[in-house]
Amino acid sequence: MDQLFVELPSFCVLAATSLVHFAERRVHGYNYAFIKAVDGEELIPRVMSSYYTWVYLLPWLAFLTSRLMPSSMRLNDHPLLGLGLVLSGTALSIGSMRALGRLWSKRCVFVPGMPRVNKGPYRILRHPEYMSRALQGLGFLFFFGTNPISFLIWAYSLWLLPRIIKTESRQLYELSLAPLQLHRGSSTVGSLE
Repeated sequence: MDQLFVELPSFCVLAATSLVHFAERRVHGYNYAFIKAVDGEELIPRVMSSYYTWVYLLPWLAFLTSRLMPSSMRLNDHPLLGLGLVLSGTALSIGSMRALGRLWSKRCVFVPGMPRVNKGPYRILRHPEYMSRALQGLGFLFFFGTNPISFLIWAYSLWLLPRIIKTESRQLYELSLAPLQLHRGSSTVGSLE
């Protein structure tokens, strides 16, 4: 019973993270259908699928590997710092989703005439969605205790980012010509206005 009480914060973080990821999947489904309906063309699908798969698996793998590996193979955990990073990353991710509105998805999709978003976190950062995922991942490492396997998973997701960012930057700066006309309130997450 004592062990269950000790693990309760970890289970709460995993449950909350899973609920957020489930909600993101639902929003992605709605938005992806909309993006495809307005002739969106998916770019680098394998890279994006791999990226989000590892991002979503990281908290569970960090938890499991931190419990299964010998303590000599992991660094001390810093739960408060980790929780702060996870919450900061989650807030940044939600802000990014709201700013992008119907254009947010877990895929890199080119939409002819896609507008450049310059509000919310996009006023300050060029790619806040990916910054948020990096912060969350680092938070999970600190919260559960860094070990070689969870660190490599986090590093792999970071390794994928330059290709994703390069593709999205090219899409925004070279391919977009005219603003996409979206109806007011057409977003499942936020508004583009």
